[in-house]
Amino acid sequence: MPAEEMLKKYAEVAVSVGLGVEKGDRVLLLSPIQLPEFTRMLVETAYEAGAVSVDLLWKDQAAEKARFTHGSAAASDAVSGTSHFRLLAYEMGASYLNVFAEDPAGMAGADTSKIRRFQKANGEYLEPEMAGRGALEVPWCIISAPVPGWNNTVFPDSDPEAATERMWEAIFRSCRIDRDDPVGAWRDHLSELNRRKKHLSERAFSLLRYEGPGTDLVLGLPDGAKWEGGGVSTPEGRPFVPNLPTEEVFTSPHREKGDGHIAATKPLSYFGDLIEGFTFEVSDGRVVSSSANKNAELLEQILATDDGAVRFGEAAMVPQSGAVAAEKLVWNNALYDENDACHIALGQSYSSCLEGASSMTKEEQSEAGLNQSTVHVDFVVGSPELSVFGVLDDGQEEPIISKGEWAFEV
Repeated sequence: MPAEEMLKKYAEVAVSVGLGVEKGDRVLLLSPIQLPEFTRMLVETAYEAGAVSVDLLWKDQAAEKARFTHGSAAASDAVSGTSHFRLLAYEMGASYLNVFAEDPAGMAGADTSKIRRFQKANGEYLEPEMAGRGALEVPWCIISAPVPGWNNTVFPDSDPEAATERMWEAIFRSCRIDRDDPVGAWRDHLSELNRRKKHLSERAFSLLRYEGPGTDLVLGLPDGAKWEGGGVSTPEGRPFVPNLPTEEVFTSPHREKGDGHIAATKPLSYFGDLIEGFTFEVSDGRVVSSSANKNAELLEQILATDDGAVRFGEAAMVPQSGAVAAEKLVWNNALYDENDACHIALGQSYSSCLEGASSMTKEEQSEAGLNQSTVHVDFVVGSPELSVFGVLDDGQEEPIISKGEWAFEV
């Protein structure tokens, strides 16, 4: 374990920058059972920041796997107690902090069709929470920390203890915890991201064009599209940061406007398994065919989750010079992979990325171009060879990302 001082700094950044905890807040914390000391530190830090209640749900990947290897068919269609508790906490206005860390191969051998049924049933039950988080109604934040299994997939040449230490060090650098003033470093970084999202929103692009190895894709944007990223706020003005680390500025593309093909540049770690070497063919905003070198069946099951799972809900810009990419690792972790390079997401849109969406019904949001789904699955498309252009109504193009780096100054 790293020095207690570093863990405390990390906890303070997660609570004060990530969630922006204020006096009287309720907090729901999800965390792996392998991280008791750090989890307790998060709880203590939230109370010190003024939280009136911090409720804890432990996560155990092996116990979760037992549902699909030892449970009956009905077990895969059940809405779990965890989902019930999450929805209740959301309805009570609790902030949500999730320590997302798992063995990428932790579900190996489990029936993937059962996993998808469980994900679908629980995704439908948690749809109000997902939509609320997409609308930024309550503060939420996802962070990560080293756990066995994951550490050695990132540092396969190290013994378990050394891999854990190397993982902590990489996380601390990526999350700016190694700085003299981590909170101040985050304020400066978020200020830059906020300037970038303001610039992109003001440009009012109608299309995004992607160009790179295996990728030639155009995504349309809804009228009134906005860009988010870095620091965001609830409708009442409560600041928070959904992802720590974060290097992205993102928007939601039009659900019916997209054509071309795109190749993922990193594996997708999904529910304890890795999908590798995959591509999509896209027509009218819809994935019409896909291929993968590994776990193609799992990819097909994700796409078959519901009608919105074959359409896109997010397009995010991430420079190769960011703090996560600087580690030059294959993270095998969705949070870190998506902040390592530009990415796109299948599934649910962020309603905060459309002007006026908060006053629309779901049907009106769909008509305006936002996608609806019980899943939101990010996959990485960025690399030092990727370029992304914003296209104006008159057809003029402006570079946003050029060969993996920001192509404009703010």
